[in-house]
Amino acid sequence: MLARVAENIYWLSRYLERAENTVRLIQVHSNLLMDLPGLDDHQSWIPLISINGLDDEFAEIHVTATESTVNHFLLTDKENPGSLVNDFTAIHANLRSCRDIIPKTSYESINSLCRLVSREVESVYAQPSHRLVFLRDVEDRLQSISGSLNSNMSHDLGYRVMRMGCYLERADMTSRVIDVQSTRLSANHTSGELIAIQNQRWVAVLRTLVAHQMYRQQLRRPVNGPDTLAFLLSDANLPRSYAFCLDHLDDSFRKVGGSSAPRDAIAALRQKLDSAVYPVLANNPDQLHEFLDDLQLGMLDVSAALSTNYFKSQDTVAGEDLPADRASAELETSV
Repeated sequence: MLARVAENIYWLSRYLERAENTVRLIQVHSNLLMDLPGLDDHQSWIPLISINGLDDEFAEIHVTATESTVNHFLLTDKENPGSLVNDFTAIHANLRSCRDIIPKTSYESINSLCRLVSREVESVYAQPSHRLVFLRDVEDRLQSISGSLNSNMSHDLGYRVMRMGCYLERADMTSRVIDVQSTRLSANHTSGELIAIQNQRWVAVLRTLVAHQMYRQQLRRPVNGPDTLAFLLSDANLPRSYAFCLDHLDDSFRKVGGSSAPRDAIAALRQKLDSAVYPVLANNPDQLHEFLDDLQLGMLDVSAALSTNYFKSQDTVAGEDLPADRASAELETSV
């Protein structure tokens, strides 16, 4: 497989996962605000911008965060590189070079969804009821595409590269959701208010990561900070837990082979998880933020090692095409 094709598959997977995260995040946050009275518009909506790491980009355009400005920025603003419409533009661009790699039914479903988003997102973002119906439809279609790829695509080199992109993006979003929802939002309330609404915030974190039902099944006790952190970061069986993503990333790197740099970066992240004391982190927002920031920086190291060792030649300028024989040699499976 040419390295440039593998990179397209990788980014196709990342953008599909990112789009699903965006639509679900807006849905869950909209419902959360119904249970959190007393917040002004800015306090209510700015966390969505922070989770996506787009505070500076948003501040360049808008003075304050409101339901309208935030949803426009995250869904339809073409000047925002992280907007849903730009995610699907990138999905469509990467999809073209993957036509011979992914199943035809999945290709057609992705293409159809790209057209749907391009056609309808501008007309629904400002209407809450229509927006939520639209976002739910997009989420359902994205989950159907994910299931189709998993069921119908050969689990070969292309599939492993696709899973790398998915789990890297998923792990990063898990840490971001926990960080903003459990620390920055908490700073907007007094200690008495925190006690009253703390569990609602942790429930919102679980729902954003599609983990609330699994939490209840496995722990069988009320939602609380220490248990939620341990579940979302260290549970080996939850598909959106940080540890689960690391395990599957490591397995993909092992099967693809090549440099040990990505696996070394993953091992460093595992050490951080193993040393975490979740009851302490759950009750110390500043310490939790620092811990999650370290995880995010560590995942950047994994991403950089992946890109350097599989997609780019160290002897060429970034963005320069590799000769076909050199590019093919970049990704040779070891199994």
